[in-house]
Formats: sequence, C-alpha cells, structure tokens
Amino acid sequence: MNKKLVTSMLASACLVVGAAAAVMALPPPVPQSLGIYDAKFTTFTRTECLGCHGSDAVLVPRHHNLINSKGLACLDCHTMVSDGSGGFTFADFRTCNVCHKSSPHHKSAKAVAQDCQYCHGSFIDNPLDGHYVPTYGVSSITPMKDGRTVTNPANGAQVIVQGCEACHQASDSAIDPKTNLPRPISSNADTHHGTGIGAKDPVTGAPIGIGQCEWCHNFNNPGLEIRQCESCHGVKSLHNIQLKSGTGTVSPGNEAAGFGHIGNNWDCQGCHWSWYGNAASNPATAIVPSLTGQSAYTLAANKTAALTLTGASFTNVGGNSVTYNPSVVISNDTTTKTLVPVSFTDSEIQVNVPALLPGTYNLTVVKEGVKSNLSKLVIFPELTINSAILASRNTATITGKGFGVKPPADYNSGMGVFVGTTPATVVSWSDTKVVATSPAIKAGAEVTVKALNGSVSKSVLAVAKKTR
Repeated sequence: MNKKLVTSMLASACLVVGAAAAVMALPPPVPQSLGIYDAKFTTFTRTECLGCHGSDAVLVPRHHNLINSKGLACLDCHTMVSDGSGGFTFADFRTCNVCHKSSPHHKSAKAVAQDCQYCHGSFIDNPLDGHYVPTYGVSSITPMKDGRTVTNPANGAQVIVQGCEACHQASDSAIDPKTNLPRPISSNADTHHGTGIGAKDPVTGAPIGIGQCEWCHNFNNPGLEIRQCESCHGVKSLHNIQLKSGTGTVSPGNEAAGFGHIGNNWDCQGCHWSWYGNAASNPATAIVPSLTGQSAYTLAANKTAALTLTGASFTNVGGNSVTYNPSVVISNDTTTKTLVPVSFTDSEIQVNVPALLPGTYNLTVVKEGVKSNLSKLVIFPELTINSAILASRNTATITGKGFGVKPPADYNSGMGVFVGTTPATVVSWSDTKVVATSPAIKAGAEVTVKALNGSVSKSVLAVAKKTR
C-alpha cells in the first residue's frame, strides 16, 4: 500500500475500531533541527562537513598525506579535464561527496567499536553499552519498525501510526531550517543503508563497509525487528529527544505535536498508537541538546576568545519543574575543559574559551549527563604580521608568525598574498617570513596574507632612507 503524506492535522480525537486511540497527525516532514538531517550522505554540503572537520587547515594536510599513506599520486585526486579551448583545468575536488560517495566515518575505529555516541551524542544509544532493551514479546502498544497505515475516518486520508514513519517519511518538499532552502528528506531505509554498515561490493561480494547486516536486522525472529532497532534507538535515547515548538524553554508534554518524541500526547500516539493518556505530567529530565553551528571553528592559540554556539534544546524544564542548563565541554587526548556559559537561551550559548595549545579539540554541549552531537574546534598558532616593508620596486618582505607552510600551487583555496583583491606572486614563504611581488605593491598599499589558519593585513612601509 502506498503511504501518503498526511496534509492536515486532525482537529479532534477519533475512535479507531479495536483501539481507544486518538489518531492525530502532524504533516510529515517533521522539523529537521535536531541531530543529523534525515538525508543521504551524498547530499551533505561542504559547510556541514567543515562543522566537524574545522577548516582546510585540517583537511588539506590529511588528504595530502594520502600520497604517502595510500601511495596516491597528485593526479589521482586533482584530475585534469579539458577547458574546451585546447587547455586543461581541474575537475571539482573541493566538494566532499565528489570523492566520498559513502560515509568514511563509519569505517573509523570508533564506528568499528560501535561507539556511536562519540559523534552522535545522546541522540543514540551505543549497542554495547548495556542500556535497557525490553525482552518481552510485542503487544498492541509496541512500536513497529515502520508503522501501520490506518484510515482517518474524518477525511479518508491514510495515516501512519505506531512506528517511525508516523513522523519520519521521505519528502521532496522539505525546507532545511539551517539554510531556509529546499532540501529533500530521505527515507529511513536510505539513511540507514547509507551508513555503510553491512555493505558489500555488488560484483565481488566483498565487504566495503563495517559490521554486519545483523547489526540492524533480526533475521532469526522477524516479529521482533523493533528490538534490534532498540539496540541503537532504545528507551533511554528516544524518550529524551525534543525540540521547542514555540518560545521559551523546552517543556516535555506541553509542546505542539510532531516536534519531538515527548512533547505532546500525539507524540506518544505516533509510536504507540493504542495507548491513550495524558503526557503533560512532564516526566523528563535533561533533553538532548543539538549543536548546529559555531561563530568560529578556528581560534588562535594561547589567547582567550568569545564563542557563540547555536542549536536547539540547550535548556529545558523537566520533572518537578527542575530546569536543566548547559555546559560546554572542550577536550582532546590531553586536555578537558568544562566551561560555564556566560549566557544561554534554548537556541544560543555565549561562552568564553580559555587559552588553549594548538591542536584539534572535540566540542559538545552537555546537560546532566546527556550530550550533544560532536563538533570540532581547531586551535592554530597565532597569525600576525609584524611588518611589511617595500624591499625593492613592487616587492614586499612581510614578517610575522603563524604563516604556516607555503600554499600548494594545485590547491590554494584562495590562499596567498593579495593587494586588495589582486593576487601577488609569492617569491618565498616560511612560517615567519613571506616575500611577494606585484605591480600593485607600493608604499601605503595594504597587503593581506591568507594562510591555512586565517588572514591578516598590514600597510606596506617604504624603506627608510639612509642618512649620511
């Protein structure tokens, strides 16, 4: 049977034969503001990738190291295509999914160890963490893997209840809340198969992903597929996911239908269908926070800095009217900093980051033991220009620190030396000195050095005339 998208919310409860259930439906697609957008991996943008990877300063060296670690040559990635006029240009190599047709993340050591929360936070359970999964058989209130289709007697429309598809359905008419632009939503089958778990080469049959199909599919007992789903999406995680539907603070049981799993009595119906009661008792503790953006992904080393984080469910009211507030955790293998925000709302956190040593740090928002999805913060050596001196006609010597290595000629990403918007020719480049030449370089002109870790500008000074 085709599953139609519901286009209107029922105004009142209705009785369904055999169940005292109020069948109400919020039109899918549901808001996509929590966790990862329900889309195929190949639709994720470069901007979304840099949300974790930080910047080109992280990605460029990592990819160039493949020359040694994987035996690749330059033209394996930087392929040449005809420009139509007898010459050649580079094919697109900056769009991540040009090369990454499937998720590389699910081949990492964390993924192999089934440490899903390392990246996804408390939106998911780790299959091996011993969380509660019911062992009894299914009943009339047990969620189904997909759901069941019933007829809305008010208008004859097909309504999906008692399963994930009550809210999570594919759609070509969705709007991404981060960009306010149209963006398709994929089906549950597409998003889950897109992880690469259990994937095999269609020709050779050799594994190309991680794990086994049995990680998700219970082939031995088809009637209990939902228990296999609960190894990742258990009672613990599912009942802690909620988005604010209006203003103020998330309040489980008091939100509009369809904005989460515990915001409205209909949300209970969507999963359990024949259960009927009042969800407004506000039983929840800390709701999982969702991190979607940062004012900066790179900061200078050994300097304090203000950082703005954006997202959802940063604070919420739980049972007995207890308010759960966020902290920000920044960590790597040697350092862990738990930071108290300067200020916060449901969707924004202002926090001061202390002076940190250079390196790549994990960044998460934490509330009472539940944590957001993972983001990254890259700390670079400070980039400064001490002087820019006109060394000779149209040539400047620029001294400072933090310039890093000379930008590769085949991957400059706008890096180099510029006079206004005009690029100059780099004569030499080291971490502390850059020499560049251009007809536009003269005394008083402003030169800008654009390095891997940012850009910095300085006015060119003429060499002081020697006195006799």
